[in-house]
Amino acid sequence: MICLLSLIVFGVLAVFSAGYRPMAKEAFDCVFRRVTLRKCQSGLDIRVKSKIVGKVMNKSPRLAKGVHKYFEVVSWIFVILFFVSLAFSADAIYNLVVYDNCNGPDADPDTCFFTPDEIEVDCDDTLCEGGECEVYSNS
Repeated sequence: MICLLSLIVFGVLAVFSAGYRPMAKEAFDCVFRRVTLRKCQSGLDIRVKSKIVGKVMNKSPRLAKGVHKYFEVVSWIFVILFFVSLAFSADAIYNLVVYDNCNGPDADPDTCFFTPDEIEVDCDDTLCEGGECEVYSNS
């Protein structure tokens, strides 16, 4: 299912460069054929497979042999990993927007890298009124 990954990558690249648009169209055709249980006729899957195996072969011929033999399984694993990471990222963004932390309403705010830091003001500071200290947020 390397065509699906190619569609995503070339689709994003095609937005910024017209040179990738034919490859994105080819990847779309390949994905459409694969979804309808037909073989990809454009040869995109074979070209992508050969480029990947060729690059791996420069590092390790033994690993390249395994990648070539189990390429369909490896590509399915990467497709599944892509969608799982996309779901986790969407969940984290939702939680960040709604709850101001990455992990939801009951999470510790220190566990999220994107949580705004709080600044504690010293009572001798000019921001204190009546000797009481307040906590201000950076954002």
